[in-house]
Amino acid sequence: MKINLNNKQLDLCNRYLYVKEMNMSSAEFYISYLTYYQRSIKQADIDRYIKSYSIEKSFYLAMKEKMDIPCDDDEFLEIDKITNIKNIQKLSKDKYLNNEFYKTIPFAKQKHNDWQLSILSYFPFEGFVYDELDIDPNNYYSEHTPLGFFDKEFPFLAVIQKDEIWMSVIPHEINTMKKPIQNAFGNVLVLGLGIGYYQFMIALKEEVKSITIIESDKNAIKIFNECIYPFIKNKGKIHIINTDAFEFLNNNDLNKFDYIFSDIWHNAGDGLPLYLKIKKYETLYPNTKFDYWIETSLLALLRRYVLTVFEEQLDDSTVDDYLNAINENDIIVNKLYFLLIDYEINNEDDLKQLLSDKSLKDIATKLDY
Repeated sequence: MKINLNNKQLDLCNRYLYVKEMNMSSAEFYISYLTYYQRSIKQADIDRYIKSYSIEKSFYLAMKEKMDIPCDDDEFLEIDKITNIKNIQKLSKDKYLNNEFYKTIPFAKQKHNDWQLSILSYFPFEGFVYDELDIDPNNYYSEHTPLGFFDKEFPFLAVIQKDEIWMSVIPHEINTMKKPIQNAFGNVLVLGLGIGYYQFMIALKEEVKSITIIESDKNAIKIFNECIYPFIKNKGKIHIINTDAFEFLNNNDLNKFDYIFSDIWHNAGDGLPLYLKIKKYETLYPNTKFDYWIETSLLALLRRYVLTVFEEQLDDSTVDDYLNAINENDIIVNKLYFLLIDYEINNEDDLKQLLSDKSLKDIATKLDY
């Protein structure tokens, strides 16, 4: 990067770095809550506050109490101010159980080797992330994590592999799939099978003519074929190929597909490298529409890496600092450095533009990961 900022512009650009740190601190807060305190709040905890506050505010106060966060904790208050932790939502159980998938698919259990279809539940007042990150470009790209809860038990279907939930039909899944479901049309290629929720939903669409699914695990396919496929309307649209996603991408003409949806990652952390590898195919097939699960979260993580390069350049890092990598994070940062080596930042608008979704998608396509 070629950075040419006066003191005033530098102060403005440093605000992006500050908010990045607040975003990361907020993420650490949610990781701590979801790891150690997720089921800690009970009805009695809510009852202590409910006479004076809404049920959402009562949950927020109970959560802080369980996590031993004092009311006057200035550090937490600053994180909350920027990332809006207090914006917690009570969700409607009926809204989600009235989803077409849940009205059609019977709850069942099935196991094949280390894959199993299970029935799990959110307990009353168990907090969880229910949607994509909410990014505010007008507040230095602050990130808000949508946290919600039910006040009654909420059962859901989940695919578990090696004791880890790989796919589940929960509010987060339903909400983050809305746009990809809406966008699907024509001959569709889906990378990743999961539990089959996405495939179930797009099969209902008249605009979708065929659905080709790429899945590398035979056990996942077997569970889908036995427990989900028989209940899908228009199931004749669906064709499953048991192979690796990148092997298929490398050895097939994708021009026959109108729309390609990628969903082969568990979260943004493990997904970003895969996202970057798939993005290059967009330039090879300009007439095909590509979509990605949780792309907002993937771009938010990429944005942090771009800001890392910017910060390191302010600290006078040299080309020698980007020649070696010991982990995946280093690889991404190093590639970003060389890709952006001639990018000029002369004012705040240059940095804000660089960090925009449009710019980050372009960077991801060109990164040659």
